[in-house]
Amino acid sequence: MKLFEEFKALILKEEFYEAHEVLEEYWHTIRKTNHPYKNAYRGFINAAVAMELKKRGRNNYKKVWATYEKYKSLYQKEPVFIEVMEFLDSKRPF
Repeated sequence: MKLFEEFKALILKEEFYEAHEVLEEYWHTIRKTNHPYKNAYRGFINAAVAMELKKRGRNNYKKVWATYEKYKSLYQKEPVFIEVMEFLDSKRPF
């Protein structure tokens, strides 16, 4: 999926805020619907936010990362989500 490729490329460049924006734009179109993966997107967004907070030296990044972790069970159904989850876990900020 093109969104996830762009998201991962931005994470690799440590442009975490921009990575979060890529997914958040799409998430806003589905967040008030019954879309089955809206919380999976929310989790990925939170992972990028946690990385940005860590980069800025903010101590609350672990709490935000925990939100990403909370939604991990939602990623187990789609191969593309599993790939993104494994990628993010390899970049874990702590």
